Amino acid sequence: MKKKLSPRFWCALTLLSFIGQIAWVVENMYFNVFIYKMFHASAADISAMVSASAVAATLTTVLVGALSDKIGKRKIFICAGYIAWGISIFSFAFLRIDIIESLFPKALSAASVGISLVIVMDCVMTFFGSSANDAAFNAWLTDSADSSNRGAAEGINAMMPLVAILAVFGGFMSFNLDSSDSWVQIFTIIGIIVTAVGILSFFLIEDNPTAPTEAGYFSNVIHGFLPSTIKQYPQLYLYLTAFILFNISIQIFMPYLIIYYEVSLGMSNYVFVMAPAIILASVVTALWGKVYDKKGFSFSAIFSLLWLSCGYILLFFTSSTLPVFLGSLLMMCGYLSGMAVFGAKIRDLTPSGKAGRFQGIRIFSQVLIPGVAGPFIGKTILANAETILNNDGTTSFVPNSNIFLAALAVAVLLAIILILIQKNRKPRLCELTTPFECDSSAAWDEYPRPQMKRDSYLSLCGEWELSVKKYDSETPLGTILVPFPPESRLSGIQRSLRKNESYLYRKTFLLDDTFANGCVLLHFGAADQNTTVYLNGYKMGENKGGYLPFTIDITNAIIIGENHLVVEITDQLDTTLPYGKQRKKRGGMWYTPISGIWQPVWLEAVPEEYLTFLRITPTLETVTIDTNGGIAAKQLILHLPEGDREYNYTGDSITISIPSPRLWTPETPYLYFFTLICGEDKIDSYFALRTISVGTVNNRAYILLNNKPYFFHALLDQGYFSDGIYLPASPDGFINDIQKCKELGFNTLRKHIKIEPELFYYYCDKYGMIVFQDMVNNGRYSFFRDTALPTIGIKRLPFLRASYKRRELFEQTAHATIDHLYNHPCVCYYTIFNEGWGQYDADRLYDNLRSVDPTRIWDATSGWFIEKKSDVTSDHVYFKKVCSATMSDDPNRPMVLSEFGGYSCKLPGHAFNLDNTYGYRFFNNTAELTDAFDHLYRDEIIPMIRKGLCAAVMTQVSDVEDETNGMMTYDRQIVKPDSKIMVKLAHDLQKTFEEQTNIR
Repeated sequence: MKKKLSPRFWCALTLLSFIGQIAWVVENMYFNVFIYKMFHASAADISAMVSASAVAATLTTVLVGALSDKIGKRKIFICAGYIAWGISIFSFAFLRIDIIESLFPKALSAASVGISLVIVMDCVMTFFGSSANDAAFNAWLTDSADSSNRGAAEGINAMMPLVAILAVFGGFMSFNLDSSDSWVQIFTIIGIIVTAVGILSFFLIEDNPTAPTEAGYFSNVIHGFLPSTIKQYPQLYLYLTAFILFNISIQIFMPYLIIYYEVSLGMSNYVFVMAPAIILASVVTALWGKVYDKKGFSFSAIFSLLWLSCGYILLFFTSSTLPVFLGSLLMMCGYLSGMAVFGAKIRDLTPSGKAGRFQGIRIFSQVLIPGVAGPFIGKTILANAETILNNDGTTSFVPNSNIFLAALAVAVLLAIILILIQKNRKPRLCELTTPFECDSSAAWDEYPRPQMKRDSYLSLCGEWELSVKKYDSETPLGTILVPFPPESRLSGIQRSLRKNESYLYRKTFLLDDTFANGCVLLHFGAADQNTTVYLNGYKMGENKGGYLPFTIDITNAIIIGENHLVVEITDQLDTTLPYGKQRKKRGGMWYTPISGIWQPVWLEAVPEEYLTFLRITPTLETVTIDTNGGIAAKQLILHLPEGDREYNYTGDSITISIPSPRLWTPETPYLYFFTLICGEDKIDSYFALRTISVGTVNNRAYILLNNKPYFFHALLDQGYFSDGIYLPASPDGFINDIQKCKELGFNTLRKHIKIEPELFYYYCDKYGMIVFQDMVNNGRYSFFRDTALPTIGIKRLPFLRASYKRRELFEQTAHATIDHLYNHPCVCYYTIFNEGWGQYDADRLYDNLRSVDPTRIWDATSGWFIEKKSDVTSDHVYFKKVCSATMSDDPNRPMVLSEFGGYSCKLPGHAFNLDNTYGYRFFNNTAELTDAFDHLYRDEIIPMIRKGLCAAVMTQVSDVEDETNGMMTYDRQIVKPDSKIMVKLAHDLQKTFEEQTNIR
């Protein structure tokens, strides 16, 4: 679970960070003012002071950080360092012209001596400050937090510079900065406060001793600079390099910021302008750390740079109060949130137990290089700046807005580099083996259509020859194992279809006259996306779409003996066709796209008059069976435990009353098997007695299973596997998922934007697992519309449209999906649109699809963008606590939490992506994850059950590629949470639901 950090930790973090930043703000923003006003320093003097301080800070952090690792302690360096830091700050009270003149009577210029002394004493003060803060405190912070809360801790740490600026601004308003007496008071007060905090920290800090390193001290010092270390941790150094550019951008203007406000803009009241900006930016920074925890570096860093750049632009072009305020607000938000994001990322990548050694490298990126390069650029930009005459006859330079233009150029360069890095970076991916890979060559020979099973069956799964065709040329790729898609490891190909390419599958098979008596049908479970079939040189048919079965009558082309089958498939991931969660550039919540044949291919011999369609509609006591095709006279044999019952009838429909009916539920998944004989045609099938409906209990609507309220304890099921991508190595993979989920106490799977091979639904029927089935979306996904707006609470949009072609293809697929899955009792619920992806005319489609199948529950808009019509209220809650305030509440519609959770636990050796991790909250081990689930269900779901919740869909069944938020690892080797605790949770959920609905 998310690591619990003690109140003492947060208190120590806040106090040490705040007071430390006050000291740094005084140095970084007001030492420049001090020597500017007291000693009339030039831009070159200020640049020299900043550079010298940066060098001192870097060397100190390298040496002291390595020493803290060597002895395995941080606390003594923090406490003693703060005390010495405070004393060194107090010493600046003695840097006055009168004292300098008395000490150096022969000096040509007391001001020049003062500048030199400030630079030297600044380096001394920096030594103590960097020892305490940069080396020891930051290493302590890295040791104390972890990946589940580092963004939150770093958000607090990163906002402190702004809070400190606000405090210093407010405090300095009481002083006349043109008076040396004021500076004496300032340094005295700050010195005493920092010293006092050092003393207090002895009692406040909870040290996290690390194992002392066995390596020598010198080895610790140089560890982070060694080529072997850089090679070992390339990601860390990549982000440190980016951090250099970020800080250079800041250091171009920061040394001159106060002078710019006060002198260049003439804003004597700049504190009143800056204070609101600092307060707002502090709040944004604290929150942005949590955004990093949830959304990762790339998302949060780009927004930080965007704010920073917009702030620079406003400050460059404007000089009046309001635009300067807005520019300062954006600049401060970008600066501090960027510090939080980069800081958290660098801490995440810092090797455990080596935080001290790597603080020196971090300080190079944050202080030394930026502290030299940034002021140098600023000094160069201001070389020809306007000057003003001081009262004593000396001159001073006037900073201009060009410093913000230069800072903008560096920020834009950094943004471009980050985008290119993210675009071109290839994460390290692992091949993961599942337990189902014993003999995949014959694994999919099982009859693939259990509800219309005939004796005549010839599997064409197995080895085919595969070529790639581009324009008029054809290149052999070798042997592919069907039905695995070419992108998968099990296919033997592991290749993606490229632009202007198509795949040519070739299969030679033998038929004798005993099989080819009557009609021969060629069945495809599914092929993605556009399929053309040739047999013995004749074009036999075509199919569009990637998820549904199709059948071609090949009787006229089949021959006795050797037959040559060619299947050409193109797939350019056409988004007008339903495509699900496939994306060419996979990553995050988008997965590896597949193409080609990905479900079983098989032949079936049927008589000339045969049954083409079977539709089964049950009640709790009867079943109605409708057919198409075949002759009029039929015989149905119902197989019961007490013996077979025969029903002879004529026509296309029969309704049978079932004696002593046994109802289908996940707890008792009873199936009735029957044989239907129609002339020479004979099929075996099954049904279950089950109803699903909406009813009212205690003045609130609930989903009823078999006329009783039922709590649907569910998992989101993406249907991806590490071996075959779109299907497991064998059907045992489906059985494993279903049974493991049941063993954890779950009774429902939400099949997410994918239609599985029919065997999956058969196993759900057989083993007792309810399926909430999503329609497969088409249309382009928009992050801004479909994710960003709903996240900030905008969940109703009137402008959701689709082209005629896209509407036609989606609706054809939706109708075919209903026909395909109608007979499966496990399928109880349909989702039309998920989170706005491809959404249009939701009310019309609800009416249309529900009229086709009124026996299921219809969720028109899962997540958000609800229109007027739906059987349920359906919400997704990831970034807030699940409570009535975050969910739609209509007592006339059942309340469904159709997605929540997304808790990530990445297990070494079982992760697909070694570099990237996707989830919504992060946990270090399975014990923490189990504890988090326990708290989530008890603290958030059970209270909502008492308010009417009747279904809750946790994300998700298994890890999928970058996503590590599964109950199982992607390779299905490990079930993460403790099954005993999860079963107890399921029991308590059910008990609460029964109490709420008066179930006896």
